[in-house]
Amino acid sequence: MTRHIAQCKHDEEQRIEAHHNGTSVIFDGYSAGDFVTQPFLSPADARTFARGILALADEVDGGEVEAEPSEDSRPKVGDRVIVVEDDPDDRTGEFVGLVGTVVSVNGGFSTPFKVKFGDGHHGQAHGYWWCRAVEKAADEPASPTTATITTPTREAYLHQAAELLGDNLYSAHDLIRLADYLAGENA
Repeated sequence: MTRHIAQCKHDEEQRIEAHHNGTSVIFDGYSAGDFVTQPFLSPADARTFARGILALADEVDGGEVEAEPSEDSRPKVGDRVIVVEDDPDDRTGEFVGLVGTVVSVNGGFSTPFKVKFGDGHHGQAHGYWWCRAVEKAADEPASPTTATITTPTREAYLHQAAELLGDNLYSAHDLIRLADYLAGENA
């Protein structure tokens, strides 16, 4: 159960604790370390009370709070983005550095951003992939149908080459040659 505690700044034996029982928000008041009161508030009354406390705090310090990132700074559907972290559990690093367009956002998953890189299929560098973290790219307008296709990074090709080679014993030279081949070099 979540409990919020407001400790008196002048007397450590005075505090207010807030919690809930599923239907009411409950405040427990303590003085000299002893329990003294327990008002129960409806959720609506608790919100009104909380807004009043915030207004009082603003009167005291002018509303000094740390700024949270604005909603506009978070990538959303239609934004042109650069993949910062792809799926940490599957083909890690393969899509890092690619530029594409966000076509879906699902905040409930560890990879919330579905990024489209072109007209290919899921799992292709010119298709789409679910990614953990993306950053907005240049402010060029983009839509899922006009997604920018970019070349994967050298690191992405090395990861793909290592995956293709699997548990086979090949030298680093073989790995780099295969990555170059995947990139279209020496083909």
